Amino acid sequence: MNQINPLSRAIALAFSSLIAVSALSGCGSSDDRKTPIIDSEHDHDHDHGDDHDHDDESAVSTEMEQGRLFITAKDGSQAYIYSLAQDKVIQTLPLTGQADAVQSSPDGHYAVIMDRTNNTVNFYHSGLEIENHGDHDHRYARDAAKMPLQLNYTRPVHFQTFGEQAGLFFDGLGATGNPIENPVQEAGFVLVTDTGIADGTLPYQKLNTSMHGTAEPRGNYVIASQRYQTTGSSLADTLSVFEQHGDHYHISQTFETKCMGLHGSGSVTDYSVFACSDGVLSVKQTGDIFSAEKIAYPSSLINIQCDGTSSSPARIGSFITNHHHNYAIGSACGQPYRVDPVSKNMTPIVWTTDSRRRVVSYDFDAHGEHLMLLDDTGKLYILDVAQNYKQTAVLNVFPNGIEGKAVPSFIVNPNTQMVYMMDDSNQQIIEIDPHDGKIESKITLNFTPSHVTWFGMKAGHDDEHSH
Repeated sequence: MNQINPLSRAIALAFSSLIAVSALSGCGSSDDRKTPIIDSEHDHDHDHGDDHDHDDESAVSTEMEQGRLFITAKDGSQAYIYSLAQDKVIQTLPLTGQADAVQSSPDGHYAVIMDRTNNTVNFYHSGLEIENHGDHDHRYARDAAKMPLQLNYTRPVHFQTFGEQAGLFFDGLGATGNPIENPVQEAGFVLVTDTGIADGTLPYQKLNTSMHGTAEPRGNYVIASQRYQTTGSSLADTLSVFEQHGDHYHISQTFETKCMGLHGSGSVTDYSVFACSDGVLSVKQTGDIFSAEKIAYPSSLINIQCDGTSSSPARIGSFITNHHHNYAIGSACGQPYRVDPVSKNMTPIVWTTDSRRRVVSYDFDAHGEHLMLLDDTGKLYILDVAQNYKQTAVLNVFPNGIEGKAVPSFIVNPNTQMVYMMDDSNQQIIEIDPHDGKIESKITLNFTPSHVTWFGMKAGHDDEHSH
């Protein structure tokens, strides 16, 4: 296994006191795959010059600084916990059901495992935590563990994070022809928070019918899709604002402006944006008041040729956001657009001179300083956001192309700013440094990965950036 060099830009951690998660018993298999419990607590009357105590404290701090990777295997039977600090797999965990998608919880403490085949969602704690002991804290690096909480709603699909909340949308199941009346199972959404996962209670709201939809959390409210007019398509056409009432929600508002063919959403500052077939529906929140307006697609987007494979007009189908920015980046037919709900402008981002190239995966780095675009040949373009998306590096991340691969997504480490991409065909995870514009290392695995996410303790971030 190639070694990961220690990170030269170690960041100062300012961890807040957190609610302790109980019953974190280890679920590892063989002893050589399982990390021992490490903690920073020691006898306070003990000689503080003891090297063993300082070694333990240093090991825990390093583990927390870098966090861990939760990696599922392609055979679907188990997951692997990879310690970035120790540069190795430290634990294996049996999976309940299968992993069709894996996400990190809003605060990063948990891996969220979505099983669309068996209609379940499970949660795994990273094993990294801080306990508040009044005048001091204790840090622990324990085994990862499955949480007791399990969600059992039909077809978990979209997971939309905004701040310390996430909206997990369940599509439900439509009858033949996907009618609005009498679906097999209605859609719904769950508000996910790390505190709710620890407590074992997450509020759920059932919707009016089945649909492929989305839910954007905004404090005491959730903006979620509804379907009233569209029959035959699984896509939603309407947006409603739901207000939380304990373990469920009540509709407080439904917008008259429709969003036909709704697919793709994101939230920034005071706005949530939703991609429709004829434009972007922008919803503004001012306290408890919500208003909506449609931002039309520009001609440069409408006239995009989608490789000649579709007769439908081009449209945005997904968004990425970052908490440092009050705009979103959307993708239409593999071309990125900056969507600014404040100015109501939608402008293309120039990233290549080759009109044949398409973006297949994209994201911001941890601080939103770089926009990362992976094209259909396997090349990664790194753009400087502060310099009007000036290209700073082009990396040949997948020299053999990405055809036949699972579309690689960007896994952003919020503590170190490193970014990881899964290369399943070569049984490895590629570590990228977007700041220096280089491939830092390649993590070699002895199994074929299917999904990967980061989890651990998020460090306090300095939001004072020049851009």
